[in-house]
Amino acid sequence: MKVVRKILYVIAGILILLTIIIVACAYNPGLTSAIQGVIFRGKTVEVSSVSQNEAAAEPVTGTEVSGNTATNDDHRMRSLEELGIPEEDLITSIEDYYRNCHDQIVEHGVGTYSFENVIANEPLVQEIYAKYSNRDYVEGYMNETLNEVGAASYEMNLLVEELTEKRFRLTHQIELNEGQ
Repeated sequence: MKVVRKILYVIAGILILLTIIIVACAYNPGLTSAIQGVIFRGKTVEVSSVSQNEAAAEPVTGTEVSGNTATNDDHRMRSLEELGIPEEDLITSIEDYYRNCHDQIVEHGVGTYSFENVIANEPLVQEIYAKYSNRDYVEGYMNETLNEVGAASYEMNLLVEELTEKRFRLTHQIELNEGQ
């Protein structure tokens, strides 16, 4: 009977912890993005959320993501207008996303650099998370792109910044290595 009681206490503790996490995420969307960044971490792609300070900084050329140094004033979401992005440039489908990534990587070729695209809605961002999580993006655009630029391997970080009107800026920090 004592063993059963201990098991029930452990289960109750886990349920309380999960409830706290759910409530915290409901009241803090930034925390939700940070948790998604941890959950959707792949072998060669790391997904992270970006604070206002990090988003305003120069594009990162390495593959490391700096910590969150933003203050409360820095959590204001930016608009397309502030970023100078016209509505016509919004990506509205996974096919457009794959094509956009392919074209930007081919344009830059091998090396270490960053490129961006802006996603029109949250369901598409969730679909993109899923594609990176289960590595569908490799067949979606990466294999063809690697062959086209002559790269043998790559590392990529995907940073996600939520904008106003439930739009999202994705910054890809990528390192493509030439084949031997």
